[in-house]
Amino acid sequence: MINGIVYRVRTGVPWRDVPERYGSWKTLYKRFTRWQEDGTWARIEAMLQADADTAGD
Repeated sequence: MINGIVYRVRTGVPWRDVPERYGSWKTLYKRFTRWQEDGTWARIEAMLQADADTAGD
């Protein structure tokens, strides 16, 4: 599921054009928007940045 969201964000294709191997585009879209609204993506980004800072990247 996360790979499907990453695929869509990376390529910029419309949600309906995400390959079926990632699951239903509706499920991907709903999960993406729910996580955007509740701040999950911001928390993930903050953790990744903190890890990179710790590693000196």
